[in-house]
Amino acid sequence: MADPRLYQIAVLASLLVYGMAGLDFAISVPRAALLLLTVLATQAVGDRLENRPADVRSALISGLSLCLLLRTNRIDLAILAAVITIAAKFIFRYRGKHIFNPTNGGIVAMLLLTDQVWVSPGQWGSVAFF
Repeated sequence: MADPRLYQIAVLASLLVYGMAGLDFAISVPRAALLLLTVLATQAVGDRLENRPADVRSALISGLSLCLLLRTNRIDLAILAAVITIAAKFIFRYRGKHIFNPTNGGIVAMLLLTDQVWVSPGQWGSVAFF
């Protein structure tokens, strides 16, 4: 059986492309690429510190979710959100597994730390077709 995270990555990536191309999401290709590179780099550092083989699937899910949900006009805060999201997976663990959704934790942390980030539920429009 295939890893279900691969399907989740495909769906999230499709939603991001659709949102950027069809719904005019307030995220640019360079911003999305920077967020994805940041989560992958943070994951690589964490895996190296724990002497584990690199595994990008969970980091890609978190990064794509950040691209879909997190909004800010400051690139440094977007990068910090990506680092916090992935670092929390390595810090808050029980029996080798992270204990909460890392993307939600990263977004909540940023909402508590600054008034310069937000989540934009209206970006999906008002027509429900799913």
